[in-house]
This record gives sequence, structure tokens and C-alpha cells, in this order.
Amino acid sequence: MQNYKKQEAADQFLKQEAPRIEKYLKYNYNNIENVTFTKVDYTGMGTPYIEGYVNGDKELYFTTSIYNDHFEKNVGMPIEMYEWAKYPVDKTVTEIQQEENSKKQ
Repeated sequence: MQNYKKQEAADQFLKQEAPRIEKYLKYNYNNIENVTFTKVDYTGMGTPYIEGYVNGDKELYFTTSIYNDHFEKNVGMPIEMYEWAKYPVDKTVTEIQQEENSKKQ
């Protein structure tokens, strides 16, 4: 029963954070067509992280760390993917959302 509750909590966490991670990756990096999530877990210090890969290629993996309440911008990935960066400094999810909201007004 405890494993079921743990898995249910991980699934809910992923459901909440996956759209933010996908938005971040597609906004800040070229060549990203789709995102696949593979794992939700916690570091030894209790920090949640989510792993996955892009474009159906497991060699193009990423790991995100979630500090505070939601994912904002902490991603580890192969050097090849860093070369796809659109900007000198990545925008956070909050900055992206603010930009999107200002365009709607």
C-alpha cells in the first residue's frame, strides 16, 4: 500500500511539473520536438527531480531539479543539447509565462 501511495504522489507531481519542464525546454532550446518523462525521484537530501529525454532519443536525456514549489530552470543535459540554446541565458518558466501573458494583453 505504501508503494502505491508513493507512486500515486510521484504521478501527481509529474502531472503538475511536466508541462512546465516541456515549456522551458521548447522555449529555450532549438530542435526539441517532443519530451518523454521517465522517472520521478528524490535526492538523498530530499530534493525532487525528474528525468527524461527528447525527440525519442534516449541519448538526449535530461535531469531537472525542483527547488521551492515548482520547476523553474535547473536542467542537466548532454553538451550537445546545450549547443541548441536559443539565448545566452535561459529564461525561467515564470519569465516565459510573464512574457506570454504580456503578449496576450
